[in-house]
Amino acid sequence: MNNGKDNVYDLVEDFYAHDEGWNTLLRQEYAEGFLRMEAWKGKKNSDLYRSWDNVTMLCLYLGSAETFLGDMNADDFVDCIAWCGRNISEFTPDYEGTRFFLETCDSLFKYLKGKNAISDASAPGAAAVLLLQGEKMNIVLPDGHFDDANSARAWDATPDIPAKIFLNIGERLQELLEVLHRFFEREYFRLDLDRAAFLYYGILMGYEDEKKANLEETSECFWDYFLFDYHLLRSDKRPLEFFYERTCLPESNEYDAVFAKRNRDVLEELCKARLAVFKVDSYTDDGAFECTDWLSGEKYTLSLPLEESADLNDAILLGHIFYNESMIMNYVSCLKIGKVAQKRLFNTLQACKEWYSIQDPTAGWETFIARNPMLLRHMVFLYSAFVNLNNFNYETAHKNYLPAEIDYNDRVILRIRQMMEPYHFSERDIKLVIQLWADFKAKSCRDIRMPNLWAAGAIFNFIKANGVYNYKDEKIAELCQNVPLDVLQRMSKEIWVTLGIEKHDPRYINEEGILLMALS
Repeated sequence: MNNGKDNVYDLVEDFYAHDEGWNTLLRQEYAEGFLRMEAWKGKKNSDLYRSWDNVTMLCLYLGSAETFLGDMNADDFVDCIAWCGRNISEFTPDYEGTRFFLETCDSLFKYLKGKNAISDASAPGAAAVLLLQGEKMNIVLPDGHFDDANSARAWDATPDIPAKIFLNIGERLQELLEVLHRFFEREYFRLDLDRAAFLYYGILMGYEDEKKANLEETSECFWDYFLFDYHLLRSDKRPLEFFYERTCLPESNEYDAVFAKRNRDVLEELCKARLAVFKVDSYTDDGAFECTDWLSGEKYTLSLPLEESADLNDAILLGHIFYNESMIMNYVSCLKIGKVAQKRLFNTLQACKEWYSIQDPTAGWETFIARNPMLLRHMVFLYSAFVNLNNFNYETAHKNYLPAEIDYNDRVILRIRQMMEPYHFSERDIKLVIQLWADFKAKSCRDIRMPNLWAAGAIFNFIKANGVYNYKDEKIAELCQNVPLDVLQRMSKEIWVTLGIEKHDPRYINEEGILLMALS
């Protein structure tokens, strides 16, 4: 893998520039000299990149094992193969992978002995005798653990690191994003792409689009939102989660399944990604940034696509954190917001979170943002543009709401789904209407007959309470399988009064509803 570099020596330069400490394990001049020797022998560029990957893995192991290259024996190399299999994404300790790794190390050791850097070059070859007997892999299993006959080796094995290492994360991410684009551009997802585009661009009349330097950047930022934040109409899952389940599970027969399963570990990390807004506190010696989550106060260290000289005074950054909270996607927005505006923005988001917490009392900032990503995005962009919004001053009588248990075999609930799905209401909306009905049924002493009429009444109240759908009463009656309008209004009024439903009722508010409240 070349990570987009012109040659393998650029990768070597980057490796040592990032942390000069690697020179204590293998001096840069020796690494470059070894690769030049391999090139002189006739190795192709692709083989040189693979050789450098192997040298990188060897250095990573040495750093984790706290040992030195010249001290390694055959058993150390067995441990190294197993450790790399458990901790490095790109390496599988099968016969071919292990053979190529040990061949690279054997050539490197012989080169280093010729330079008098080490005294003994026999360890890689001795390890090959142990591991590669009878043209099959021995001792180490494909997942990096030891087989039953060698289980005692685990007692002295080098400990695993907290999160897997991805040697070529940039290139793998780019390839993965291309596959994801192709997957979700199919006709099956047309409604979702249109809805996501409206949420991203349409609500604020293309404001974010105008801020982007070019169409390519605008498209990248939209896909960043769609893949990581948007919730699909039919499943309420984020597209990345949906793709993972459709392609990585054993029974999958999707046409991208082979690629996805090969990159399963990357997908698993990306599925953990979360939208965050944060501030940069300081720049670390190894090129990372010490950051504070602007909402929760949590501290983390990130690798950011920012220059050390960037002006970060009064800057708030918005982006997706993943990979054990140490990396961020490239699509990070750096927005200048004055201190007074920051305080007003925080108070608005805090009030929105408190409103939402009535339907989900356990929700912290992370859960609230995951459920309402467009609210966070739009509010941050608006405040950075000096838009003066009114404070979020809403009151509700429903302070101690306890949702009723839902009986999914209830005939009214079945009718609610039958009425809403053909009109492409989201799964999230349908579940909120179902909860509304369950709450009413728990409070009402009525004998429920004519489920169509009650389902229509629940849907009517949900639409009216949220205030985000421009349906006239007649249109709502039509989508509810042409329930007579006067009957619909009578049923809905009984539900409204029984539950004490309010405009923008926090028990049944959706993301668009909260956003509308914040903008009003």
